[in-house]
Amino acid sequence: MIFVLFATTSLLIIHHGQCAMQATANVQLDGTSQSIGTLQFYQSDPSSAVKITGALSLSNASSNLGFHVHAVGVSESMPNCTGAGSHFNPYNTSHGPREANITSRHVGDLGNIATLANGTAIINIEDKIIQLYPSNQSIINLSIVVHYGMDDGGSTGIKDSTTTGNAGGRVACGLIKLASSNGLMNKPTLSTLFLTIVLTFVIFLY
Repeated sequence: MIFVLFATTSLLIIHHGQCAMQATANVQLDGTSQSIGTLQFYQSDPSSAVKITGALSLSNASSNLGFHVHAVGVSESMPNCTGAGSHFNPYNTSHGPREANITSRHVGDLGNIATLANGTAIINIEDKIIQLYPSNQSIINLSIVVHYGMDDGGSTGIKDSTTTGNAGGRVACGLIKLASSNGLMNKPTLSTLFLTIVLTFVIFLY
């Protein structure tokens, strides 16, 4: 009987915990419905990094291309990448490299992605500043944008370096959408633990 109660308690705790968050972005060439790949975004809890993975098929062979979150969500059917607005920058900071801290970059500054000789970019990035959970740094319903040129990290002194990384025009973009199911990794909360223990003792005493 005690074992059954313990097992029930454990299952209830796991079931009612905090869920991990997932999002996706179907990246399309600017002004077209042509998809060049899908990106996956994953965050296990609000204090962990967001992992971005996927593959994009681009015509820019053997290149480094600016890769940013922009502040306006684009259409899912035929995105106008210019309509994605400027870099996501809720704290009004200067542009910087992805490795910079939050006071020295835009939240949306994700540096560059590198393409292979065939134009494919294999993306496997972790970033601790963007968020999938609700917050000022959440990128849900914003846009991911791939640029024609390399992001200089805001350090070259060239015009637009401290605002856009001098990364040039926008070759492709996609809307970052919260996935339909986020129950991947559940974590117990203190309130859930307390309520479950109380329920277990009530059942046991009864």
